Amino acid sequence: MNIKLIEIEDPIERHKSGAIEVAITTTSGEKRWCFFFTPEGMSACGDWVEGTKVRFHYGASHMILVSEISESIIEAALRDIDKQGKIELCTIPYV
Repeated sequence: MNIKLIEIEDPIERHKSGAIEVAITTTSGEKRWCFFFTPEGMSACGDWVEGTKVRFHYGASHMILVSEISESIIEAALRDIDKQGKIELCTIPYV
């Protein structure tokens, strides 16, 4: 599976309050989806650990965590994942 097109669906500035959704189209025409988080965005949303002020996220294989974010970081991360042959594992079919 190789990436043909990367579409960032949210403004990059949104990373401060949540995830950045990204759609990819493969060379075979399949459209897939994932989302990127920064630590800042993760701390601003998600479920609460009961009795604390700590947020948590789990169980999303299509969540990609980066320490900083930009269009070029998103594209480079996805191309690296694709180069490793793991883009299908790190994305889900686009619905």
